[in-house]
Amino acid sequence: MTGLTTLELAKESFHFSVAHFTLFSPTQRERLHGHNYSLRCRIRAQVGEDGLAFDYTDLKQALKDVCASMDEYTLMPESSPWLKVRTAERELTVEFDGARFVFPSGDVRLLPVANITLEALAQYLLDTLLERAEFDASRVASITLGVSSSPGMWADVTREL
Repeated sequence: MTGLTTLELAKESFHFSVAHFTLFSPTQRERLHGHNYSLRCRIRAQVGEDGLAFDYTDLKQALKDVCASMDEYTLMPESSPWLKVRTAERELTVEFDGARFVFPSGDVRLLPVANITLEALAQYLLDTLLERAEFDASRVASITLGVSSSPGMWADVTREL
């Protein structure tokens, strides 16, 4: 093996659009609004004698699939102590500090996070990516997933492998 390198995958196709609100306290939240999120993935890996760190074709497809699975949903946190979420056959009801939101259940993605923030999304999406991606990680030292909600705003989460 030769040296350690960092590869960055940040393709235009690594994006998704969602609605959400961030919770600040038991009584304060943002208004429901939308973002166009972008992902980037940085991988630190050993370069082999063949000049390759690893074949990242499957990783690129997994990033596209993760984005597609989020696109055009309203995101809600399952683990928030401040929200009450009820699901019925065709509706999802969310209650927060006396306010009640009713959504078609097919339009909402409940995520196993406490809040819909850049940092929570980055951790959730990296976990999801690592579950879906099939690649030879024998040369990979770490993987970092970045999530952006607008130009200049990123949250990055790194896992050592």
